[in-house]
Amino acid sequence: MAMTKSQIEYEKKRMKQCATYTAKYTPKERQESNRIDKYLQDIGISANKYIKELIKRDLDAKNIPYISDVSEQQGDI
Repeated sequence: MAMTKSQIEYEKKRMKQCATYTAKYTPKERQESNRIDKYLQDIGISANKYIKELIKRDLDAKNIPYISDVSEQQGDI
């Protein structure tokens, strides 16, 4: 089903509030990316969820504190 104009505008506004991080594996790193793909398939989670969990676990282990965020105080869309 196609999105309405208001839904498209809402999505554009929401995406501007999102933070995006990427990792790129080169052809020389294909073995490692295949390893990741297989693991994610085996445990049944998305790469996005896995990466978020890894980052959170790492930051928590290093006792990196949360910082206040203006968008949290104003409420998310």
